[in-house]
Amino acid sequence: MVNSHRGSFLVAIVLLKTVHIKALAPHGNGLPCQPDVLKEVKQKLDLGSVKFEALCDKDRSPKKIPGVGSLERRILEVNRKRVKVVKPGSKTSFPTTEIRGSYAPPFHVELFRNDQHRLRIVVDSENEVDLMVQTRHLRDVIVLVIRGLAQRFNSTSLNSLLKIETTFQ
Repeated sequence: MVNSHRGSFLVAIVLLKTVHIKALAPHGNGLPCQPDVLKEVKQKLDLGSVKFEALCDKDRSPKKIPGVGSLERRILEVNRKRVKVVKPGSKTSFPTTEIRGSYAPPFHVELFRNDQHRLRIVVDSENEVDLMVQTRHLRDVIVLVIRGLAQRFNSTSLNSLLKIETTFQ
């Protein structure tokens, strides 16, 4: 049984190798992925722009139990250039962007060992948001899609790194 998912686990590590993601999970380097997660991630990466629905905990006091109480709906918009968390509009208010940023460092996503439904998106030292999703499957899809798009955003071609002169003297 262990060997049946080994290939997909290695694919996930290769896919996500170069992006800085701080994982506070017991499995360390990568997310152990089920084949259905990888299939969904690949489809979403091919689209290039995806929206996810999540919940945001607005009361972040240290005495409060995470995930209990003041959860508000958020839309996580992920595309090839940036990530954005939007508070949806209503009949009386327009949608409000809470955080927006590119995948450039120090951007990272944090996972939590004690809560498989929670993730934190950190754009920089002043812009971060804690999100909760319904399932671990959805959390894994979100993190892997962000990693895949961030890898494409941050990759630099070899030709731009190497300045090769073509004139001979």
